[in-house]
Amino acid sequence: MADPFLSIQHVRKSYGQNTVVQDFSLDAAPGEFVSFLGPSGCGKTTVLRMVAGFEEPTAGAIHVGGKDVTRLKPNQRNVGMVFQAYALFPNLTVAQNVAFGLKVAGMAKADADKRVAEMLGIIHLPIDQFGSRYPYQLSGGQQQRVALARALAPSPKLLLLDEPLSALDAKVRVSLREEIRSIQQKLGITTIFVTHDQEEALSISDRIAVMYGGRAEQVGTPFEIYNRPATKFVANFVGTLNVLRGTVSDASSGKVRVGEGEVMLKNKLNGSKSGDSLTLALRPEAISLGRQPGRDANLGGQISEVSFLGSIIRVKVGLGTDAVSLDTFNSPASPPPAVGEKAEISFSPDDVLVLHD
Repeated sequence: MADPFLSIQHVRKSYGQNTVVQDFSLDAAPGEFVSFLGPSGCGKTTVLRMVAGFEEPTAGAIHVGGKDVTRLKPNQRNVGMVFQAYALFPNLTVAQNVAFGLKVAGMAKADADKRVAEMLGIIHLPIDQFGSRYPYQLSGGQQQRVALARALAPSPKLLLLDEPLSALDAKVRVSLREEIRSIQQKLGITTIFVTHDQEEALSISDRIAVMYGGRAEQVGTPFEIYNRPATKFVANFVGTLNVLRGTVSDASSGKVRVGEGEVMLKNKLNGSKSGDSLTLALRPEAISLGRQPGRDANLGGQISEVSFLGSIIRVKVGLGTDAVSLDTFNSPASPPPAVGEKAEISFSPDDVLVLHD
């Protein structure tokens, strides 16, 4: 990447003997929206806090806009931060909360008032209706909008969001994440978004850094992360995955035994020899019940579970000691399959992932 706006170089963070971030590196382009995705305790918020200046790296360097900010205080970095818990001042009105950073920066009152009105308009909380309200008079979603406006009001170079939607209910969360993305694109501000919700990360990010154990397991576009996971952890953490155990029965022809059947995976063996064990993975949407055109790998099994979910029916098919889940569309004219029935599944060899640890 030429001339990244944010550059995190081999950053490490330790507390005594406990290292929570290990050799983390990432470059973000100007205006790019990058999500840190991973389970609790993987180090994503610690990296974010180091970028913000609330934590100091044990090793490594952080540059913003070509400037080394590794040892600078938070107020010297021109970075906007939105916290999970809103962190609004309860004794200040909405307008006063948004104006807080402008007042600290010494902006003239007339200019600050104009900027506050502009920011409240962007987050769809008009100043004439919401400016004089206090945080306790707002819903959770509205409070988080105000926190976003406050972070953006001083025109920061970089926007950092630390799980800003986790305290909201599902419907508000979807609406607000779309709004955040729209505002980010409108302003063209480089943004780092921390989340443990894979759907959030996949839906609004330009790129995603999937983290585990203080490291970046994989950095890529949502398409790459979902369809081409680099490790078993990424494949399991992002999306639903069917994992099957296979054994190479004939490396020369690419035959792999799965359960009591065989499939041809010639271009997937990566140097494996006959007799080698493989871990194979398939997304549910890559599997069909019954033979389908274009899905010429077939395995026989028995239906072990059927769940009716309205528009779709989730079917689990046992394949020896393993099982796969797949979804079929609900049709009023066709009854769902029954537990215990013999079934055949089909898929394309191109959709099979061969995973390594």
